[in-house]
Amino acid sequence: MPNAARSLNILIVGAGLGGLAAGLALQTDGHKVTIIDSAPEFAEAGAGIRVPPNSSRLLLRWGVDLEKMKKSVSKRYHFIRWEDGQTIVKLPFENIVETHGAPYYLVHRADLHSALLEATQRAGVVIHNNKRVMSYDFEAPSATTQEGEVFKADLVVGADGIKSICRPLLTGQPDIPRDTGDVAYRILIPGDKVLADPELADLITDPCTTSWCGPDAHLVGYPIRNGEMYNIVVCATSYNETTDEVWVVKGDNQELCQRFSKWEPRVRKLCALTDQFQKWRLCDLPNLTRWVHPSGKTVLLGDSCHPMLPYLAQGAAQAFEDAAALRQVLAQDLPLAEGLKRYQEIRMPRASLVQAKTREHQYILHIEDGEEQKVRDQKMALNAQENPVFWGFDDRRKWLFSHDAEVLGQEGANWMEASKATGVAAH
Repeated sequence: MPNAARSLNILIVGAGLGGLAAGLALQTDGHKVTIIDSAPEFAEAGAGIRVPPNSSRLLLRWGVDLEKMKKSVSKRYHFIRWEDGQTIVKLPFENIVETHGAPYYLVHRADLHSALLEATQRAGVVIHNNKRVMSYDFEAPSATTQEGEVFKADLVVGADGIKSICRPLLTGQPDIPRDTGDVAYRILIPGDKVLADPELADLITDPCTTSWCGPDAHLVGYPIRNGEMYNIVVCATSYNETTDEVWVVKGDNQELCQRFSKWEPRVRKLCALTDQFQKWRLCDLPNLTRWVHPSGKTVLLGDSCHPMLPYLAQGAAQAFEDAAALRQVLAQDLPLAEGLKRYQEIRMPRASLVQAKTREHQYILHIEDGEEQKVRDQKMALNAQENPVFWGFDDRRKWLFSHDAEVLGQEGANWMEASKATGVAAH
């Protein structure tokens, strides 16, 4: 376990998953951390989220109580054809802890946030709500809120998300989020409704992560909270229901059922069980020129510098890896600016590659019916049945899941064709 070479006064702007993880990791290493967030209060939000081994190992190490959290696990990843429900490929998820050294959990985002918040406060981090930052002094460094309150520190961490105020000021570029053309429907169905239908019940009783792949859309479903809820994320081509100003809109059950009216029966049944839900515009960013301000006193973390599309379930995990790497470089006896430069050198290549792969999967999972789709399905089936290393499932899983971000020096490991070959990755 690292121990800080010196204790710094650190200000983190943003109390999302990444900001809380960074605060916890740095506070437990001997720094004095303050987190400020614009939200008046923390309320239950979002839906399901996957916690793969490359993030669960860090959370457990930092003292997040995942044991008492209601959660589910997945026995396999099951890719299914959209129209007839036929299996494309099943990827086993057995022996995750033995293989990758940490568990893979399916949880509610609000539960994960609450557990992180509890651990962060227990560690002694000071958290202030209702503090909207409007400007930064990168030389001081400091952040000034809408009310004129100035928070000074030795180091400022911008963890204020994809709509970051800090990012364009730090990079000197607009760095405007780019619309990917997709929206995500985030849906929760009570588990008892799913269990009541014999055709759907095994989605909870035999828990797996199910991905229905079709033209212009795919659905990912899995149980959370010990099967109390069934979580569905629909990633689909946008109908222009969001705008540059409004990213989240209320979903419409009638539109949902109509959109998937020609999909296999279980999808139609799940759509019919859906109550209220929201649609989220899916955006990411081009690779930034830098994550660290030239003053060497302010740094970006998580979605503020590398927002991920949900196609590899790595958004929060990569933010946690950022926190781990930042913890490690600050534990070394280096000048602050040099340590932050090292953090950027460590994290930027890996996070950028994962981000690029999510873009590829946006296309791969939504291929229109036809010859290209048949070739995709055949290659996926071949991977499981005849040639386990074709498309590199095992190597990609190892590169993603077995990675320990607190062990510096392994970031340059090759992802067996990942940077040049397309295919369905680890999930």
